[in-house]
Amino acid sequence: MSNLTRMEASTAYQERLLARVAAEQDAAPDDLIFPVHLDLAAVLALVGNLQLALRHPRNCGPTADTARAFIAGMIAKLQEHGFAAHAELLDLGNHPELDARPGDYV
Repeated sequence: MSNLTRMEASTAYQERLLARVAAEQDAAPDDLIFPVHLDLAAVLALVGNLQLALRHPRNCGPTADTARAFIAGMIAKLQEHGFAAHAELLDLGNHPELDARPGDYV
């Protein structure tokens, strides 16, 4: 199969897949919720990775807003459950201007 044929097949597949995703989304109930159970280490890792991704200048729009809302919710939950230091640590990730710089801790 030539590269052009692969590209055409890939495009056709992607179009069909996106149509299926749209149909599933249209059929999904408005109150569909996926419970997620995370331990403390997973919360720190996931939030930290989201914060890092949000620093990319082209990461904007509704998905970035969703990520920010998730981060805020996780920070609030940590505070609610008595993990104030963890919440404060994660909040630092929302403020790149507070990042440690090389030589700060020499």
